[in-house]
Amino acid sequence: MSTLSLTADTPLETTQPAVMEGGMTFWAGLSFGTASFVQYLILSGHITLPHPALMGLLWMAAAFAFVMFGIVFKVGSDRLMLQQPAVRRFRAVWGTLILGAAVVIAALMIMMVRFGAAANASYIISPVALSVYGVGWRVAGVMTGKSWPKWLSLGAFGAAIGLALLAGRPEQSLAYTAALIVFAILPGLSLLLRQPAN
Repeated sequence: MSTLSLTADTPLETTQPAVMEGGMTFWAGLSFGTASFVQYLILSGHITLPHPALMGLLWMAAAFAFVMFGIVFKVGSDRLMLQQPAVRRFRAVWGTLILGAAVVIAALMIMMVRFGAAANASYIISPVALSVYGVGWRVAGVMTGKSWPKWLSLGAFGAAIGLALLAGRPEQSLAYTAALIVFAILPGLSLLLRQPAN
């Protein structure tokens, strides 16, 4: 009887692996990938801004779009799936990683401005962000027991190094757009399309 009662009283959700949900990664990739492509067009001279400060507004608009579509309204995400504790844990981990990336990037940019390197501050965004994607996919693989997120993790880490080597060139923004398509948009979209299977 004690064994039976222990089994009945043990919450099942504590033993269930996290279920991956692609809404946050898809919208982050789409929002910031679009901003990065527009930045490439600006830096390469295809688009002329009336004032350099508008570049900051571009990234603020991308952040706003990500928060609204990926976090507030959760566009494309299955509402019933989002109620699962395993899915909430997965989204909480990714949300924490994205917040951490924002804090690290902000701190690095503040220090670069203080040390007189403000002109180069924007080049640190993409390597840091892709490093966080690498951590996120690695954690996703560990949480779910699946192997494919671990390969995405290795790819994102390698891409982060490649983007660091492109620092100071407009092509870095274009490469960052391509990296977000591979490591955020496509995996996120795939997870969104497979929601009923989860």
